[in-house]
Amino acid sequence: MLTGGAAGVVSGVHAEVRHAGGEWRLADLASRNGTFVNGRRIGTPTVLRSGDMISLGETGPRLLVGAVAEGLAPTLPERPGIPEPGTHSTPPEARAYGIMLLDAATGRHYEARGVRIRIGRGHECDVQPVGAPESIVSRVHAELTVGPSGGLSLRDAGSKNGTFLNDERVTVPVPVRLGDRITLGRGGPVLIVEGLGTAPDMPAARRPGGPGERTVRSLIARGLAGARGDSRRRLGWLLALGIVLVVLLAGAVSGVYWLLSIQVEQTEQARRTGEDSAHAETERLRRELDIARVAAAPAARVESLRGQLVSAEARTTELRAALERAQTALTAQLAAGEARRVAAQDEVQRLRDELAAAERRAPSAATLDSLRRAVSTAEQQTQTLDARLRAIRATDFAALAQQNQGAVGLVTVSLGRAYYSGTGFAITPDGYMLTNWHVVADSQHARPDTIWVTMADQTQARYADVIATSQERDIAVIKMRGYQGVYIATVDWSGTKARQGEPAAVIGYPAGAGFARLRSAVVRTSMTAGIISRATEDVIQFDGMTTGGSSGSPMFNANGEVIAIHRAGPPQAPGFALAVPTRHAVAIMPMPLREKLGIRP
Repeated sequence: MLTGGAAGVVSGVHAEVRHAGGEWRLADLASRNGTFVNGRRIGTPTVLRSGDMISLGETGPRLLVGAVAEGLAPTLPERPGIPEPGTHSTPPEARAYGIMLLDAATGRHYEARGVRIRIGRGHECDVQPVGAPESIVSRVHAELTVGPSGGLSLRDAGSKNGTFLNDERVTVPVPVRLGDRITLGRGGPVLIVEGLGTAPDMPAARRPGGPGERTVRSLIARGLAGARGDSRRRLGWLLALGIVLVVLLAGAVSGVYWLLSIQVEQTEQARRTGEDSAHAETERLRRELDIARVAAAPAARVESLRGQLVSAEARTTELRAALERAQTALTAQLAAGEARRVAAQDEVQRLRDELAAAERRAPSAATLDSLRRAVSTAEQQTQTLDARLRAIRATDFAALAQQNQGAVGLVTVSLGRAYYSGTGFAITPDGYMLTNWHVVADSQHARPDTIWVTMADQTQARYADVIATSQERDIAVIKMRGYQGVYIATVDWSGTKARQGEPAAVIGYPAGAGFARLRSAVVRTSMTAGIISRATEDVIQFDGMTTGGSSGSPMFNANGEVIAIHRAGPPQAPGFALAVPTRHAVAIMPMPLREKLGIRP
């Protein structure tokens, strides 16, 4: 994982390095800002050489290729009981693989190693997802096996609900790569491949934590260390030979441009005949030659502008999709409200007809009074529904969702051995968030074991820490680690922007993680619209449907300002929700956070 200010242009899964045909190739994985090798954007897998400069996005992190090792995987250092590579031939089927999987719903990591890695609920499985539903996940659901080609493949083990790789059902063994998503049944656990490595002639996989067992991380790290050591010894004497070649070439050419061209050609010829140590110098000379050529033509500038245009088009597509989702949700709510309004009008007409019939029969005065009161009450309810629908239609909820939903995150909390989901929203660009106290704690646990937050339209979860809480007000301040992103800047810290009868909306994750993901690793927000039916200093009553998981959601007024933090809905009144005014959060904030928000005492 890359962090820092420059990592803001890096996508969740940006690029990968593949081995094919005896060469290592870099491939862009449909990233938002593109992948560059030596300043040039790549569209197809590109062969990597020593000295190449890899850029993730035009202004993102830069990675220098120090050396390119031969073979499919780094070799392990010599150890007792493990033959040195090359002493005998190991069939591809006997090569042990190490793999690390991330549970997208809980953030838990699983590690396993071997030529056959089983996944499922049973104790015989190497990977057992915690909390996997028995109705979806089979006892032995899927297997990761090594085929004749030496690659790790995923196959379904005759499961009841099927196995999916990147949302495609697995019917035959399918190769697995870094970043792939393995889904156990529709709606089941989603496991993301975070680590992958090979080690020839390794013993079969054992359960993580066994005596003397090395984890997948140590296996891969030691293999890389061995490869680096061998590479340095080979490059030592070859580097001296490369320097001699460059000096000889420098004395045989004239002119700067001709000198660079001849040195590039001669150094390339030396590399093709086996002088790998001179490759780094060759690449440096090629880059200088490219700079000289670019100085005469603005092609690089044109390519840069083309890349910026592609990025802008991608962002426009994302915003359009968010707007369409918000518009669809609003249309559904308006249709439901219209149905309730029509039903109320029908009830009013029925009561009026009943009252007219009763008056013709000349019943008792008490009966007539009772019917008249029922008609009056029904008419008032119909008028209230009409007013609510008019208020909702007058507010641009689609624009409100488009501007703010990216700052709303799904909060997953581990308390003891149980997991709970709620909602929170960012109030600063470095990750401070507001949510409810009951989302991150309960009467038996004053502090959670683990908190991680997944922001809207993303798959990557971030760890978070509790900063301050108020059980009395049911408010909590938390902070995401390493976050730099969107946040909600228009918050009513004074507590004066909530007015009875005005439209309001709540953006959050009702029903928790399962509904938010909808069979995908990406989380999506939901919006509920209504009106403010009551507003006091201690509570704001919202006339709109909410459910579990909405706790901690931001409540917006018609001007797009956050006026409250959604808390709960009373069981005796399912059409109402209660929220805590945001001004009560100021009292528990640390002073540096108040100063950052510009809140005066």
